[in-house]
Amino acid sequence: MFRCKITTDVKYYNCDFYQSTISELFDEQLEFERLSIELKGSKDEHLLWDQISSNFGRIEDLRIFSAVNPDFTPVFTSWPQEINIRSSYWFTLEYLLECTCTKIKLEHSHLGNKDLDVILNKWKTGGFPTLKCLTIYSQNIKIFGTTILGMNLRELDGMVIRTYDGSKKATIRNDFDSIEICVNLLE
Repeated sequence: MFRCKITTDVKYYNCDFYQSTISELFDEQLEFERLSIELKGSKDEHLLWDQISSNFGRIEDLRIFSAVNPDFTPVFTSWPQEINIRSSYWFTLEYLLECTCTKIKLEHSHLGNKDLDVILNKWKTGGFPTLKCLTIYSQNIKIFGTTILGMNLRELDGMVIRTYDGSKKATIRNDFDSIEICVNLLE
């Protein structure tokens, strides 16, 4: 069989068609360059998620487009290299603290300043060892209010922080309702 990395989109209207095909591709131990999944909450989508979530380690870039559905919260049993989630309201701090992706982008998140303080403190203590970039868009990220690393968000903009052991540094950038933390190579 010809070995190549696959890029595909699974939408609500073709989920039942792709369900067996994608499962077979994972059974063949193939890797995906990018897999985009649109989750609307159908039974077929739940089944597909359950079948492939243990294989996310074979995906370079997982993109999830989700609609509000309180009956379905995806569960991760493995992580892709990169993850991009639109409507990530369901992606909790607990998920993020377990995430091993190198790049994480969360849009329409419910995470806020207190969560960012936990995330950055974990990074400073050596957590997120593979992280290269974390971007979060959330209306709960406020310039003033709860501090992050003892500072308000405006003070953090452009700041370079280091892990406590000095092995890594990261630059923090923020904008209206968003923050980006990019790990820099040490000189």
